[in-house]
Amino acid sequence: MTYTAQETVRVGLEQGLHMVPCSLIVRTAERFSCEIQIQKEDRSADAKAILDLLTLSAENGSELVLEARGAEADEAVKALARLFESNFDDPASGSQPATGSDR
Repeated sequence: MTYTAQETVRVGLEQGLHMVPCSLIVRTAERFSCEIQIQKEDRSADAKAILDLLTLSAENGSELVLEARGAEADEAVKALARLFESNFDDPASGSQPATGSDR
């Protein structure tokens, strides 16, 4: 039996998923040995293929489903969800993650 993990995330980037956040998704996904798909409505993309991700045309506010199958599926989905939660550490988004320093 193959283990599957799934989580729904929302795109918070003003310009949606463009080349830079897509490359961060790919770099994160490639760290895991499982198969990872990202779904938007009726379309699905391989999270390890940047061109696939760009075809999703995920604009600001789009809801995406992260789904991983196989070993490390849970860890992979959590790592990708953290990217979305931190808004890909985009300073223009106004939602920077806390750094633990108040200097």
